[in-house]
Amino acid sequence: MVVFTGRKLFEVPAASIVSAEKRAEIISERLLDISKSYRHKPEEFRVVRDDRVKATVIMSRAVYIIATWDYESDILEIDHQELVETRLEAVRQAVVEYRKGVSTGSIIKGSIFAVVAAVLFVIAIAVISRLRRRLMGYLEKKLAGRTLLKVVSGEGVMAFVRVVARLAYLVVFIWLLLVTLNFILALFPWTRGIAYEIFDLATGPLRKFGKSFVEVIPSLFFIAFIVVVAVYVLRGIRFFFNEISKGSITIKGFYPDWANPTFNIIRLLVIAFAFIIAFPYIPGSHSSAFKGVSVFIGILVSLGSSSAMANFISGIIMIYMRPFARGDRVRIGETIGDVIDRTILRTRLLTPKNERVTIPNSQVLSGQIINFTSKAAIKDLILHTTVTIGYDVPWRDVHKILLDAAKETENLIDDPEPFVLQKSLQDFYVEYEVNAYTKKPRRIPATYSELHQNIQDKFNEAGVEILSPHYRMQRQDDQGS
Repeated sequence: MVVFTGRKLFEVPAASIVSAEKRAEIISERLLDISKSYRHKPEEFRVVRDDRVKATVIMSRAVYIIATWDYESDILEIDHQELVETRLEAVRQAVVEYRKGVSTGSIIKGSIFAVVAAVLFVIAIAVISRLRRRLMGYLEKKLAGRTLLKVVSGEGVMAFVRVVARLAYLVVFIWLLLVTLNFILALFPWTRGIAYEIFDLATGPLRKFGKSFVEVIPSLFFIAFIVVVAVYVLRGIRFFFNEISKGSITIKGFYPDWANPTFNIIRLLVIAFAFIIAFPYIPGSHSSAFKGVSVFIGILVSLGSSSAMANFISGIIMIYMRPFARGDRVRIGETIGDVIDRTILRTRLLTPKNERVTIPNSQVLSGQIINFTSKAAIKDLILHTTVTIGYDVPWRDVHKILLDAAKETENLIDDPEPFVLQKSLQDFYVEYEVNAYTKKPRRIPATYSELHQNIQDKFNEAGVEILSPHYRMQRQDDQGS
């Protein structure tokens, strides 16, 4: 491409031993020499045919400007005579405009326009800055102390708005600066080439974006169609599972509390399926950079998500196992507490000491789970404690004392009735275990404490010491001595 004072004139192919770039550079230098010499008049430029070399030459006096070879017409797919006339007119116009631009009047006029453009740029930036400050002040007054959508504070919104405003201001400032520089430099022939480069810098990204956007419009329509279909499919599935959770639709063996988790799993699968279908139509998805980033992210996910996937799968299994619900008093491993939160990745307990314990679902599934609440609901939660009494105390009396202590304990129930087991017959004593039912799993520590107090009181009232025979014999020996 022949470029003269920053303006593209016409395209030239390579010659036999000269590249297209070198040939265009030589032509530009000749035009500059001719333009500086007023002996050469554009209206006197002429065309000379040379059949020996099969070319048509544009001349100025005896100076050779450019040769148009016959093969160039075939390469550029244009009629030879039309190609010659186009180049002749472009050369004449370029010389005329150059001489017009370097005249004293044009330079003075260009200088005045340059000063005016610079002043307008400064004024425009000052006005935009003032408007930005006023807008920020107005938004701060409106959003101060407010909460948007019940989750976002006004201060948080303002912080985001400030970042966006600074970015927009920077973009506008750079764009106005490039436009102003382009206008000023285009006023003078010596800097017109730089002006065109700045113009391409300012508008190039927009033109590329616009061209790319036009090219991907069919793909965007297809992606939009997939999104719409996926949205309506999810709405239908959501309606179905909402009816199940309400009890309007019943499926044998499918519990209503499974509805929301199952919908979430199906929603994830539908979205993944829609993404797989739409992926080839995403702009840039076939580029090497996009594929490289996708592979890199895939490697990071595969290396860092092993434990997360284990917790995720465990969470799904627990949904359908239904070992506990939110609010239940449970024991998971060595931790006892109320279930205050349960997600697909972890379970959170609140212990009787008001400690919040977070347990990964993989550990929950692999450990032992005891649900005190579910047992209490079916009168199947038994509290028990043991005492050891010597053989000198009749076992029937011990049974009565323990049952009386259980019946006077506040959180223990009479139906089913408490009972006593004789767990073992040791050499010097009998091990008794009192068992009683309760409906209040959250009161287990307090109930045990009250039960132990009642046992002590009842044994004291009956004159029976809760002492090991070993200790009693040792005490009698010490008193006798």
